[in-house]
Amino acid sequence: MTGQNDMAQDAAQERTGAEDAPTPSAETAMDDVQILWKKKKKGGSAHHARAGAHTDAQAEAEAGADSVNWQQRCEEEHAKAEDYFARWQRAAADMANMRRRNEVERQEYMKQANAALIEQLLPVLDSFDRALDSVPAELREQSWVDGILRVERQLRAALERAGLSAIEAQGKPFDPNEHEALMQEESEQPEDTVIAELQRGYKLHDRVLRPAMVKVAKN
Repeated sequence: MTGQNDMAQDAAQERTGAEDAPTPSAETAMDDVQILWKKKKKGGSAHHARAGAHTDAQAEAEAGADSVNWQQRCEEEHAKAEDYFARWQRAAADMANMRRRNEVERQEYMKQANAALIEQLLPVLDSFDRALDSVPAELREQSWVDGILRVERQLRAALERAGLSAIEAQGKPFDPNEHEALMQEESEQPEDTVIAELQRGYKLHDRVLRPAMVKVAKN
C-alpha cells in the first residue's frame, strides 16, 4: 500500500509540474513570425541581388559581343569597298585602253582607205607631170597651160592635205626602202647615187606608197 501511495504522489506532482509550465503568449508567437519573415526577406534580397548581378554580367557580355560583331562587320564592309574600288579602277583602265586602241585602229583604217584611193590617183599625177614636161617653153604663158597648172596644183594640194608627200631621189644616196633602181650608168657622181628620177615616188604619212623609179650612178 505504501508503494502505491508513492507512485500516486509522483504522478500528481508530474501533473502539477506540467500545469505550472508557462504557456507561450500571442505576442511571443508574433515576435517569432516577424523574425522568420525578416530572415526570409533577407534571403530573398540576397537571391535577387545575385540574380541581378548575373543579369548585368550577361548584358555586359552580350554588349561586348555586339561591339565585336559590329567592328568585324565594319572591317568586312571596308574590305569589300576597297575591292569594288580596285575593280572599278581596272575596268576604267581597260575602257581607256580599249578606246585608245579603237582610235588607233580607226585612224589606221582611215589611212588605209585613203591609201587605196590615193594610189589610184597617182597615175593622174604622173600624167600631169608628163604633160607639163612636154609643153614647149614658148607656150607656157598660154591661158590653157596655166589652167592645167592650176588643176594640177589643186589636186596635189588636196592629196598633200591627206598625207601624201613626194620622195626625194635626185642626188640622194640610193635607199632600197624608198628607191627602185631600174638601171645603172657610169657617172662622176659617187657610186650608188641617184642621178636621174624616171618616175616620182610617194609616201603616205610614214609609209612608202610607191617607191621612186631611179637611175643609179656606177663608177
